[in-house]
Amino acid sequence: MIFLYKSYQTTDPEMRALRLIIQREYHAAVRTRAFLLTTILTPLAMIVIVLLPGLLSKTAKDSDIQQIYVVDRSGLYASLFESSENYTFINMNEPPENSNKTMGEVYALLTINGDLNIDPTAITFFSEKQQPSKDLIRYINSTLSEAVKNKEIQEYTARMGIDGNVVGDINRILLSKDRIQVSTKRWIEDGHATETAGETASLLGMGLTFFMFFFVMMYGSIVMQSVTEEKTNRIVEVIVSSTKPFNLMMGKIIAVALTGLTQLLVWGTIITVGLVFIAGVFGFNATDLNPEDMQALSMSASGSHDFSNLANDIVSANWIKIFFCFALYFVGGYLLYSSLFAMFGSAANDAQEAQQFIMPITFILFFSFYMGYAAAANPEGSLAFWGSIIPFTSPIVMMVRVPLDVPVWELMLSVALLFVTAILAIKMAGKIYRIGILMHGKKMTFKEIFKWLKYK
Repeated sequence: MIFLYKSYQTTDPEMRALRLIIQREYHAAVRTRAFLLTTILTPLAMIVIVLLPGLLSKTAKDSDIQQIYVVDRSGLYASLFESSENYTFINMNEPPENSNKTMGEVYALLTINGDLNIDPTAITFFSEKQQPSKDLIRYINSTLSEAVKNKEIQEYTARMGIDGNVVGDINRILLSKDRIQVSTKRWIEDGHATETAGETASLLGMGLTFFMFFFVMMYGSIVMQSVTEEKTNRIVEVIVSSTKPFNLMMGKIIAVALTGLTQLLVWGTIITVGLVFIAGVFGFNATDLNPEDMQALSMSASGSHDFSNLANDIVSANWIKIFFCFALYFVGGYLLYSSLFAMFGSAANDAQEAQQFIMPITFILFFSFYMGYAAAANPEGSLAFWGSIIPFTSPIVMMVRVPLDVPVWELMLSVALLFVTAILAIKMAGKIYRIGILMHGKKMTFKEIFKWLKYK
């Protein structure tokens, strides 16, 4: 930011040229229809993705069937059904003779024609719907299955002379949902123990890893595309007549970075305002989600944590540290990879040839992405350590470890190596860019490209 401020205040022609390049590239990017659409539609899509499972689950619970008439000729089961806010069970001796719509409320008919322990098929559910609500059918099945099982247990205990209370106690023990949960703590240097970050931090780190990979790849590709288009259209030959090629390259890199920051700021604002608005107006919250789905989600996501604990852990995370590290590594990773994208884009004759040149860079990015996910299983292992120290992988792999208590010296070493490597990559890219941007018609090789580094 200091560099940008000085470039606006200086009277140096080169700095003024750099300022104009940044302005031109930035305005050209943010005024396009594609930028406006992605900036507005992407956060809205994210909101939909977050809320859609809950909205669908809530909608799926709604049913046209509001009343269920129960005709139980066995006299054993009708009293077991309990009405709820969605369904009303009405016990009757015989089916109603009127139409299948009563006072505008669609209803269904459940008939039980005998003892289900003797004849399990003596039950029928009548409805004009081809597919009644699965929640309703599940409730009926579970209620009757529990009744049949309890009766079988009573008959067996009576026949074998076993105390029914003993069987009931055993059954309650088997149905108990109590599970052993290991509490993990970490020893610190003074001998005290502190709570570990747990699985929630790993989940958060994996999410940050994905976003870092996505942003670095996307904005780096934008830089390469811009370089390739200007070279193909020969516009660059006019531009370099009034400024240095290095300024042109840095102008593109800085402008795309500002475009990305603008987009991220708008995304964050729309997502935050949208979620707050929806929660306030529609009263939507996590309790609207299907409990069974949330239980499956929490078990797959955080092991022994339930959904509420998972949400609380995420909210209570050190977001100041996370945002600061994310911004730091994003800037360093972006400068490193965008300079490489610009370097190879300048040496290519068209976009297809540029894709071939950046294949090794793409491979490194994907390798870093998979290394980050592998490191999530053991964030303090050797793979995670070296992946977060090596500059080409640290922007992505370190995001797995940031939600954890990473030693300060590791963060400082990682950031220092990243920015030193990024500066060296910018200098190397500048040397290749000044030559490659004016080369046309000749198919380049990696060997020839790196020969340009020796040119004065």
